[in-house]
Amino acid sequence: MNTPHPTVNWVSNRVRQARDDQQQLFDAGLNGLKVMTRDGKNIELDSGECLTEFLSCSYLGLECDPRLIEGAVQAVEMFGVQFAAARTRALLPPMRELDERLNQIFQGHTVTFNSVGSAHLGCLPLLGSGELPSYPLRRGPGWIVDRAAHASMQVLQGILCQFGPVLRCDCSDVQQVEDACTTAVAAGNTPIILTDSIGSMRGVYPVNRLLQLAERFDGYLYADDAHGTSIHGLAGGGYALVAATESLRDRMIVLSSLSKAFGATGGAITVRAVADAELIRRHASTYTFGGPLSMGGVGAAVASANIHLSPQLGPLQAALWRNVALIDDLLGARLGNHRIASPIRFVRVGAERDAVSLALHLRRQAIAVTTALFPVVAKGEAMLRLAISANHSQAQLEHLATAVSTGFDELCIRQGERTHDR
Repeated sequence: MNTPHPTVNWVSNRVRQARDDQQQLFDAGLNGLKVMTRDGKNIELDSGECLTEFLSCSYLGLECDPRLIEGAVQAVEMFGVQFAAARTRALLPPMRELDERLNQIFQGHTVTFNSVGSAHLGCLPLLGSGELPSYPLRRGPGWIVDRAAHASMQVLQGILCQFGPVLRCDCSDVQQVEDACTTAVAAGNTPIILTDSIGSMRGVYPVNRLLQLAERFDGYLYADDAHGTSIHGLAGGGYALVAATESLRDRMIVLSSLSKAFGATGGAITVRAVADAELIRRHASTYTFGGPLSMGGVGAAVASANIHLSPQLGPLQAALWRNVALIDDLLGARLGNHRIASPIRFVRVGAERDAVSLALHLRRQAIAVTTALFPVVAKGEAMLRLAISANHSQAQLEHLATAVSTGFDELCIRQGERTHDR
């Protein structure tokens, strides 16, 4: 564990260290793809190149569902592209309807934002202030931030330090989190554990074990469930909600994405009580001053929420997990996240130049994947990320598996080791 000093220019250090690696991806044409058309999981670039993409985190394919498109169009036709007034002043009917649906899906009191990152920026300072009624603090918070937590949380370390000390640790290691909780309590602070529930560059986190620690140390778990939203739970409430013992849920604050498997746009935070939600609506800076919601996005989200609350969600989830099981069977333990409840799979490579070479090999096979170099993963632990969707066909998955296997053989790449940091 370590505690960054508040005066350290964390962002500058990260940019300087990452600049060369990130430039490789743009120079190789692996980032900055100029997509002209799409048809399901197939995309056409401005060069005329046609690729099967494993880039999008829309794991259920809902973003192209006719019902979401119709919902977006209807909302825009009725209310315009946006209503440029703070929601503290006026809420249009689709906004109110969306809040009601999300309360049912996420089993609490939900507040929507333009993105999950915007929700973090608005809500973490409120949580650290001790003003949220259901989340009282002792002297102040003791933040425990997972080393691999999403960058939208990592970048807020300087803000978090204004409220209390920040400890970074591996939240998949329960002993490390326990030690951090002990340190926070010894200093008179309330431990607040900040972590993804399903890591964008890692696996599944022990949500219930972390909640047990939160209860034991009279703290809280702040779980970013962006990659677990929609794909787990009867109504798509997400991985964190499914993993948590019901009696412990009052210790958990859940962040959900409406922009990934949900198929629309935006982010949401679900809290314990109406009073917590109302305080967020009135005092979270990015809610009151963060700009209007896209009416098309709201209309699409309402349509998606209706699907989530119907029997139609189950078959979509089942199709996703069949595809995940298929790629696991095809590539076996060569895949990171093999046989776990995540739609994200990794091909661990190691050396940055080898990861770029393998990604270019896949590109020549008409496949687009995410190439993860520093700072997304640690130096020397480069990987390819595969986002599996219910919309991928068996033939597309089989082609991917063949291309990965032949790439390692033809390029004489030795498989990398597991990544340990972000």
